[in-house]
Amino acid sequence: MPSKSVFRWLDGRGWLVLSGGGDGASEIRAQALGRLAADGGVAYIPLSGNLETAEAVLEDMLDLGAPSGYLVDVSAEDDATITAKLADAGIIVIEASASAAEARSALLGAAVEGIQAAYEHGAVILAEGLSAMAFGDWLVKDDGTVMPGLEWLDGALIAPGVTNAAAWARELLLEYPLVFVVGIGASSALALGPDGQLEAWGDGEITVALGRSYASNPEEPE
Repeated sequence: MPSKSVFRWLDGRGWLVLSGGGDGASEIRAQALGRLAADGGVAYIPLSGNLETAEAVLEDMLDLGAPSGYLVDVSAEDDATITAKLADAGIIVIEASASAAEARSALLGAAVEGIQAAYEHGAVILAEGLSAMAFGDWLVKDDGTVMPGLEWLDGALIAPGVTNAAAWARELLLEYPLVFVVGIGASSALALGPDGQLEAWGDGEITVALGRSYASNPEEPE
């Protein structure tokens, strides 16, 4: 598991890019393309149900010089097709969802299996907006409670669109034994590479707030 400072993330030859999903999304996508090493096209996972948005992102990727792209409808296609289409991708773009819990639910199973297979073989995984939150150990539901995430970033709760993690997470850190919260500004991204690379992209607004469980056990939540 690659690690740097408090960050420890899933093993793989690819990059995990967690984007705030704001106005700088296109710039972040361009940087993600610059890390492209694996063969394969651009797989785009639409989670809003808005096909016009999906087509616009694919067009933006093409304008940025990406290889040909295709949509992967994780709500309609069969599991084998979903896994195969994602596993063959060189870069996977996961659209911002209406909520992190919805993103987690949509990706669990065949989708996350395909995403992980691609990542292990060198693909870039770009999760935008609240979909990025789903990749932490924890996520915040719409009612403000905390539940497990997809567990790609060990001990973390990811907060897209947040420029001050300490202020945003103050009550959460008191109520829940979270290891740490990482805020990612709307026009910023946190990029995690296969050899321990830890980079701030876009506006570079990345902040970290440590929870009480970090002081007692920096490796695992209580």
